[in-house]
Amino acid sequence: MPRTFGSALDEFVACQRSTALFDYSFLLRLRVKGLQAAEAVSNLCRRDFSSMAVGTVRYALYASSSGELISDLTVWQIGPETIDIMSGRAADVREITAALVTYDVNVFDLSDQTAALALQGPATNACLQELVDRGEVAEIPSFGFRELGIVGKHCIVGRLGFTGLDGVEILCTPDDASRLWQLLAQMSRPAGFMAADMLRLTAGLPLFSQEFAPPVTAADVGLSRIWKPFASTTEFREPQVARVLFRARWASDTTTALPDVLWTDGGAFPPPVNTVAVTSICNNPTAADLIGMGYVSLKNKSNQLSDTAGLLSNIQLIKIFGEQPP
Repeated sequence: MPRTFGSALDEFVACQRSTALFDYSFLLRLRVKGLQAAEAVSNLCRRDFSSMAVGTVRYALYASSSGELISDLTVWQIGPETIDIMSGRAADVREITAALVTYDVNVFDLSDQTAALALQGPATNACLQELVDRGEVAEIPSFGFRELGIVGKHCIVGRLGFTGLDGVEILCTPDDASRLWQLLAQMSRPAGFMAADMLRLTAGLPLFSQEFAPPVTAADVGLSRIWKPFASTTEFREPQVARVLFRARWASDTTTALPDVLWTDGGAFPPPVNTVAVTSICNNPTAADLIGMGYVSLKNKSNQLSDTAGLLSNIQLIKIFGEQPP
């Protein structure tokens, strides 16, 4: 996915007001098939998928043996004993395949056979419906999917996305994706990574490559409701930080690029008291300042915050996720 198709701000506005079209074909797809498919994926993600109905999708987390988050996944119940796992992290294919080797399942890498297009925004249903041969896009429930024919192409259409807005992801073959992109791009605004970043930050959504870069657990990120330690284990530490969404401005003497603000591997973590370890930041598309995400210590006692790089000023918390500082 390119950074932009011209203007990230215009792409952001198009998505919020109508529709935007994203190419998510970098996503990897694993199929887990067999009698123990639900058990295997449940144990991998520490979330119970045994009661998932065919045609539903759930968000999931993939973590190390010590509970530190590695990536996030979507889990699709394709059939009674068939589950697809979608991930944006290339190493997950090898690691997840190895992790499931002791279960009575077969694991297939379908990544090269799959392209993923995302249509996002309030006009998604009307836009896509014009190309659907049979069926109603509006009838697909949130975190559900249906098999649809789109201009004669077999597709799996799921109602989910990464923008905080209504939208769908369309799974098809790479050959069919080219034609579908051409048709959808005539009705919606093609958009790139910068617009996607603005949208997900505005919605308060974490990106695994950014928010999972520090050594954080599900509780630190505010996602413990979907990732549970096994009852018999005591291996996971208590939360040390809280993920936060914030607004800020550049310090008066700063002319530095946005990436220079970000926490880097080896930096202090948890961050010092009253300091934000910034993991994502971009120009605020709705105001003349910056919007970002990061972590603060649970020991914070003040609303007067600085960033670990010392490059920001007027940091104002918009939202605290999960555990709140005392």
